[in-house]
Amino acid sequence: MKKNIEENVCPLFLGFTEIEEKSITHCFKTFEKKFKKGNTIIHYGDEIKYVLVIKEGAASVVSDDYWGNRSIISYLGKNMVFGIAYSYSNITHYPVSLISMTDCKILFIDSKKIFNPCSNHCHHHTTLMKNSVSILSTKNIALINKIENISKRTIKEKVLSYLSNCSKFYQSDSFDIPFNRQELADYLAVDRSALSITLSKLKQDKIIDYKKNHFTIFYQIV
Repeated sequence: MKKNIEENVCPLFLGFTEIEEKSITHCFKTFEKKFKKGNTIIHYGDEIKYVLVIKEGAASVVSDDYWGNRSIISYLGKNMVFGIAYSYSNITHYPVSLISMTDCKILFIDSKKIFNPCSNHCHHHTTLMKNSVSILSTKNIALINKIENISKRTIKEKVLSYLSNCSKFYQSDSFDIPFNRQELADYLAVDRSALSITLSKLKQDKIIDYKKNHFTIFYQIV
């Protein structure tokens, strides 16, 4: 049976054979590290040195303000990539943190190796750079969707916008979201208690149903 591409193929190595992927990770002197749930993988202010691949588990990109209020910028699941945009930019230190949402295994790749072709000008580097641009485009679309969600005026509108985008992404009226209630509140930039009240009201009105992180939409949201 063909494996799910989202779960089994890292977009950075799309188009590589298994042998080619192992060869290039060896050439780049990559290394892996394991992190427990809740650990900080990348700290705010760390020097930008690596592009990271989530080999196992899940992590979230977060931003904390001066008063300790946390906002989740994005979710990263298995085989998703962190650090491409920052490595392409002219900033030198990460403006965000990367936190493990579960126990994780992370692949660290020296970003200079990706963006500076070797002297042999091998096709691997060209493919990696093309894949990097594709990843940037995908992340840009995801951020546009988030802006659409959080720009809504009410918590109800934010929730329905988010669930509508999830439904379109999974092409189903029933799906799992990657966040618990506090994480969803942080992602939508709303108060957790107010979010819970809104979800309960939507469930009571039979607009949605949910159990933990599994949601069902009962009609098409526009």
